[in-house]
Amino acid sequence: MKIIPHGMWKSPIDEDFVAHRGRISCIHWDTQQSHESLVFSGSKDGKNFLYEWNIQNGLRDISGGYPVGGTVGYGGGDFDVREGSILFVAGEKGLCLRDPGRSSIRELTKDGRASASPIISPDHRCAAFVCSDGENDCIALLTLHGDSWPVQWIQGADFYMQPTWSPDGRHFSWVEWDHPHMAWQASRVMLAEIDPSDHRIITIRTVSGGVSFPANQPQFSPDGKKISFIRSNGDWEDLVLVDLENGSERIIVQGERFALSNPAFSQGDHSYDWFGDNKRILFTKIYGPKSSLWIKYLESDSEEKLEIPDYTVFHAVSVLKTGEKIAAVASGPTVFAHVLCIDRTQISIVYRINPDDLPLSFFSKPLELSWEAKNGTIIHGIYYPPVNPDFAWPGQPPAIVRVHSGPTGKANLEMNPEALYFTTRGFGWLEVNYRGSHGYGRTYLESLNGHWGEYDVEDAVSGAEVLAKMDFADRKRIFLMGSSAGGYTVYNALIQYPDFFRAAIVLYGVTNLYQTITDTHKLELHYTDSLVGTLPDAREKFDAWSPVFHAGSIKTPIAVFQGDRDFVVRPDQSTEMIAKIGSRTCYRLYEGEGHGFRKPETIRDYLRTTTKFLMECL
Repeated sequence: MKIIPHGMWKSPIDEDFVAHRGRISCIHWDTQQSHESLVFSGSKDGKNFLYEWNIQNGLRDISGGYPVGGTVGYGGGDFDVREGSILFVAGEKGLCLRDPGRSSIRELTKDGRASASPIISPDHRCAAFVCSDGENDCIALLTLHGDSWPVQWIQGADFYMQPTWSPDGRHFSWVEWDHPHMAWQASRVMLAEIDPSDHRIITIRTVSGGVSFPANQPQFSPDGKKISFIRSNGDWEDLVLVDLENGSERIIVQGERFALSNPAFSQGDHSYDWFGDNKRILFTKIYGPKSSLWIKYLESDSEEKLEIPDYTVFHAVSVLKTGEKIAAVASGPTVFAHVLCIDRTQISIVYRINPDDLPLSFFSKPLELSWEAKNGTIIHGIYYPPVNPDFAWPGQPPAIVRVHSGPTGKANLEMNPEALYFTTRGFGWLEVNYRGSHGYGRTYLESLNGHWGEYDVEDAVSGAEVLAKMDFADRKRIFLMGSSAGGYTVYNALIQYPDFFRAAIVLYGVTNLYQTITDTHKLELHYTDSLVGTLPDAREKFDAWSPVFHAGSIKTPIAVFQGDRDFVVRPDQSTEMIAKIGSRTCYRLYEGEGHGFRKPETIRDYLRTTTKFLMECL
């Protein structure tokens, strides 16, 4: 073992290890008469994929070269599969259909509108999907055979997601909500009665949800007699059943100290699913940065936890309706995201987003931390100490304090290749789940309301102080990092605490609160109404907490990274900020990148530039 100062350790984790990271977006079982198939979508190396897996044929790419991925808002809701038919969104190409047993793909829509969450009707004659032109959203209906244009089938609300058909085609359900709210603040589960002969809507009613008690993820039981959904019970969430015949309601899982879903920034969330016997439901319990899988037995009203070692976070689930098999997207501190197939007695890895070939000795063992804010609120974080079996140093290490995006987001207790990149080089890494993060109850989530630019900054600074007090980091060498909303927090921290951090890194950070209500996309157009306040009453906060108006007071060295096709935080926010900052700066503008970097070459350059920048500031 070599004795070399922290931050200068040689690591086996290079830029390619991080650049080749990926994600799995959607996962669904399909049952054909001949075999059982699992279909899932995601992205890797900056490219989207669509895979089918079954025991007979193994894993195969079925995308046909199309860029699979929903395009409404932040994406998601990539595809649907029914008896061999696979209907998917192909980016700007619109909806595409792969018929059973065919390798050819038919392009169905080319109207230039954003699409997501297609759902094939039980009779296979048509499909419904979420459609948006950027200003007006609706649920559209499209005939799958023959030449016809989609029609606006359901409209009137500002936003739609999670459409679903009942098994007999006589009911249709979806989630909708309106400005100025976000989905997790006021979403409603809606139910329509349908004439299956021509898909004409007979009646529409609200099943549950709305302001204060939002509801999401409607599903019909396999026999079509009940509809289920997740609904807020105040601080947490319940899983609810409604009988479609008599309207009676039953809470089958009552959330207490755990949530059942994540805030819906994107389409296609799927955190629970029915078994085909109508007697059981697979669901996810979310405890802060961790989650676990459970089965609810409806007749006995009992629950069973599925023991799945090494995995601490479950992102999506699907149940095979004709058997016992379960599929889940899972990850953990030492494993990348996996697609798992679970059939009660055996757990199989269907797909690895990245190979798990790094020796465990290079993995930092995460520590869940908590500390008290000025107002007494308990703040949460995850600390990854520096670890590398080949190197050591007796002094306290430098540390990176990372602020997650959202701000209604969180850091999970799962594989973080970027954190490993730095911890194996001798840096500590603290993820701050500041006030406003989800998974800790609605009170904690809403505590940021009216204080975005204040409480998030306080929690990032106090998190750094905790590291120093616990001897986890050298107080004089703590760096601050954040992207998007996290970058906004970084800027404000440097302004409000000018001598606190050694240096900072910002990726496409928000700089001007006024632009968040004029130049951003539709989904977040009124996000600041709750986080900061409404104009003109909140003008003082908009002025005080918009970093661009105070950029000249930043004296801390800072590196800023931005994509030139970012439509959430437009490039001019970063370029104007850089021009006004009074400290040493490093700026990279990446061609063809949006809100979140996808190209491997971009990620490699960002990491190399950041590493060089940190070394110069150590």
